[in-house]
Amino acid sequence: MKFILNAAIVVAAVWTVQTGQAQAANCGMDFQHAYEAGVNDGRADGSRLMEYDPMRHGRKVSMNWNERGGCYREGYDIGYQNAAADAQKMSSPPSYDNAPTPGSNERAYYDDGCHDGTSDAQMSMSMAYERHADMYDSRFEPYFRDGYENCWKMFR
Repeated sequence: MKFILNAAIVVAAVWTVQTGQAQAANCGMDFQHAYEAGVNDGRADGSRLMEYDPMRHGRKVSMNWNERGGCYREGYDIGYQNAAADAQKMSSPPSYDNAPTPGSNERAYYDDGCHDGTSDAQMSMSMAYERHADMYDSRFEPYFRDGYENCWKMFR
């Protein structure tokens, strides 16, 4: 009996990992679909930076204060918060607080580093400006590195 229970737990864990579906902490399997619908709706609203309003999608699931509605709202909240944070991060321009003077060679290398750092961060690559060594003159390496690291950190 213990073997069957352990096997069922492993199968459920593998199924969750393979399907990529989020699991709600307080929602049983009966209401898992409501939680997933909430995550998807919240993600859609948050990524567009729309006003937080799970009631906008009330037709999909009962928004009463029952277990199903609570699971939907829990999912909506998680989906919305994560997507809104990502959308705001992507819409904010890179910080040039410590950047060299615009129009200078130093600034051009800083901007090139920023571009490459942003690209690497968005592709989930490690922060290693050295992989772009063919993109900068060694005299301007500190400026390229600063731009790369500042922008990589911002988009990670």
